[in-house]
Amino acid sequence: MIHLSDTIIYDAAKIAEYQADKRFDYNSQLQIPEFDLMDIILRWLSRMLDKLFGVSVSSGMALFILIAFIVVFLLVLGYFIYKKRPELFMREKKTLLPYEVEAETIYGIDFEKELKAALMAGDFKTSVRLLYLQTLRSIADRQWIDWQIYKTPTEYIYELKPAELKTPFRDFTNSFLQVRYGNFKATRELFDSMSGLSDQLKKGEHDER
Repeated sequence: MIHLSDTIIYDAAKIAEYQADKRFDYNSQLQIPEFDLMDIILRWLSRMLDKLFGVSVSSGMALFILIAFIVVFLLVLGYFIYKKRPELFMREKKTLLPYEVEAETIYGIDFEKELKAALMAGDFKTSVRLLYLQTLRSIADRQWIDWQIYKTPTEYIYELKPAELKTPFRDFTNSFLQVRYGNFKATRELFDSMSGLSDQLKKGEHDER
């Protein structure tokens, strides 16, 4: 009669071999995977590119495309904000702000005389300011804007009634803001360019009649 031994033999080498084998790593199957939002976004982007263009991309390439898209979006957003509110991107000088309220009135000034004197003196910064105020006076007299001493130049762009003149008036105002708020040097060329826009606004007045 054969007697079977009930003695358990512990084979340390064999146990170590099983522990190193991933097939027997049951604990890993019980672990809850970490929530990785970026990985979900990259997988979604990869699927979208595959559906739209039939191109399969890796996670690294999807991340590069995502970053490029964000950069382009921010640049486009910044461009539109600059077009609408250019003064937000300009350095303000303490010596120029706040506005000298008493000097910014559009009434009681002989613009032709003051402009002539400023141009003869080569003071194009003052010439640009006077031309801007003179143009405001012109469109305010026609009730295209409701001029108030506390309003900002950008407010008048939105307020201007003839829609066809908003673009030249915006360019005209932006040039003034660059000189007034930014570190932009006023030159004869800039003044001449603004004069052309001012004439265009006046021509629009004549065309309306």
